Amino acid sequence: MKKLNLLAISAAVAGALVSGAAAADVTANFGATSNYLWRGDTLSNEGAAISGGADYSHDSGAYAGIWVSSEGFAGATGETDLYVGYAGEAGDVSYDVGYVSYMYTQVDSADFEEIYASVGYGPVSLFVANDSDNDNTYVSVSAEHGMFSITYGDYSFDAGGDYSHFDLGVALTDELSLTYSSNDLDGPSGDGRFVVSYGLEFDVK
Repeated sequence: MKKLNLLAISAAVAGALVSGAAAADVTANFGATSNYLWRGDTLSNEGAAISGGADYSHDSGAYAGIWVSSEGFAGATGETDLYVGYAGEAGDVSYDVGYVSYMYTQVDSADFEEIYASVGYGPVSLFVANDSDNDNTYVSVSAEHGMFSITYGDYSFDAGGDYSHFDLGVALTDELSLTYSSNDLDGPSGDGRFVVSYGLEFDVK
């Protein structure tokens, strides 16, 4: 996930990023997919999408970034995500906490923000995100083994419409992946689908 509001970086984190600029990395990414799936549902009306972004990570564990994508969700023509967070390890346990702002072109009413946290041990990780304004919560458990990955996620909405999804992925190469995704939504959105995705990341600094 390369998704958060840069303006939300605390003074302490911002100071660390500036004072330690020499001990930081900047990367850029580009992606293309046959179907933009997010948490098991399509945000591109089952069509293709392209994306790109940039990330700044500091040796302290602090990071920030921006990610943009073409869209088809609720009439939106594009998506911009701004995020900031902190990631690290404690022994064999990895962790990540942060904040993300999702903004949709031409559909301001769809904008929302989340706080998130993840913890991992070995090949297994748990992810939790909450949109406090709307009391919507997403929880997922993922596992990886070699070139294979599996994810089960559950999305709960205060206004109703809860659903769960299951994704099974295989990394064909470092850049190319194939995913089968299925959810229990009613109608065509609940049909299983195969998705081919290409992603490239490279160092800027």
